[in-house]
Amino acid sequence: MGELVSQVLRHWRGRLTREDIGLPSRLRRRRDGGLTQEDVAEATGYGLRAYIDLERGRGRPSADLLERVADVLRLDADERRTLWVTATGTARPAQSYATDLDAGLAQMCEQMECPAYVTDAAWQVLAANRAVAQWFVDFGSVPAAERNIAKWIFGSVHSQHAFADWPHFADEFVARFRALYAPMASNPGFSALLDDLLDYPEFAARWTAASAISVDPPTARRFFRQPGANLDDPGVPLDMVILAPLSPEDGRRLVVFQYPPGYTPPVPSVESGPDRCPACARLRT
Repeated sequence: MGELVSQVLRHWRGRLTREDIGLPSRLRRRRDGGLTQEDVAEATGYGLRAYIDLERGRGRPSADLLERVADVLRLDADERRTLWVTATGTARPAQSYATDLDAGLAQMCEQMECPAYVTDAAWQVLAANRAVAQWFVDFGSVPAAERNIAKWIFGSVHSQHAFADWPHFADEFVARFRALYAPMASNPGFSALLDDLLDYPEFAARWTAASAISVDPPTARRFFRQPGANLDDPGVPLDMVILAPLSPEDGRRLVVFQYPPGYTPPVPSVESGPDRCPACARLRT
């Protein structure tokens, strides 16, 4: 991608003057205007050779150089992503994420007959339909700060009843959490969530004992016990489908648990998953 990164950087340099980026004006103005390679190197604090290598697509530039160049050239979010992809062949790591509810995602979630929810990048639940309340938990009855998929998995006894193979799923979730946490370690929301999760013994043991890293595939089959089933129930195979945004800075995801073909779902009920769970009922007595 050497030629492409060269093209976009030359274009971005051409939009600005030395005065635009806080450098003193030249005694003689360039005929074609814009910034020179020397101007950008001076403004970033890097040597001219480092910038020329970047513009010619040589070597692998550091994240710090890319961010400084993006700041100097006043790149917007889309342009920053373009710079990263053309210069390194990889996406720019997300350092923040959206936390507000998208109306379109919420509507899609509500219209699903099968369990579906919307979360932000840190698994905070932004919307969940009635089927989620039946199969898992009624997040509407949970305090707002605790409406989090990770906290439910490791902090709720019922989650261990809902998943037919909870230990395996818990292992996978920690591996996914580790992959997402790596670029987000400095984000206050993610670091606070990790602190909270480490209070759960099952999470803490997995976090310290293993180093596996994985990312969610678009579709993964999970076995869940039907609402009201006993622990000897083998579970219903639900395909967990994850729809995520193209922008890493967004992070919101729609997660849908599709029923298998020919499956007749349970009759809608006002009772939530824990209310109908025989194992939970025995714990309450």
